[in-house]
Amino acid sequence: MPVHLRRRFARAAAALFFGALSGALAGVTPLAAQTNAKSSATSSKASSKSSSKSSANAATVAPSVLGSWSGKATVPLPDSAIVVPVFYTFTETAGVMGGTAMVPGQGSGPISNVVRTGNRVQFRVTAPEGRLLEHDGTFGPDGAIEGMVQMNKQPLATFRISPKPAAKPAK
Repeated sequence: MPVHLRRRFARAAAALFFGALSGALAGVTPLAAQTNAKSSATSSKASSKSSSKSSANAATVAPSVLGSWSGKATVPLPDSAIVVPVFYTFTETAGVMGGTAMVPGQGSGPISNVVRTGNRVQFRVTAPEGRLLEHDGTFGPDGAIEGMVQMNKQPLATFRISPKPAAKPAK
């Protein structure tokens, strides 16, 4: 694929992730339909392993959400997928968690409604156009958060973010 088309797709994916192209992908199979087909095939395997994993997961404590995170969001298309870089900074003020999400070249938006239940993290990003992107993720064994992004209760993308290492002090 020519470089100019790859760049155009990357910009379109970033805009889509922040909700700028809400109607441009009419006819695209919803991510839920793709995910449900995969999950039904793996659910029987997962149920047999869940009892042994649940006791191990109960003993594992997920790291803090606070701080800077970076990663990618993957927007599925009928014949491919578009991957865009994403950056999140989670903060806490007066006991309320929030922060900022950013997609390079597309802008940033506030993070709100952060809820953490065990290894599960849910939060909302308000995109520059005012669209609400609901994130629902789970801490993995490596400390990264993986999950789904929904807009208007429809799956839009998957995401995976990892904590950014703390800056080294100057010598």
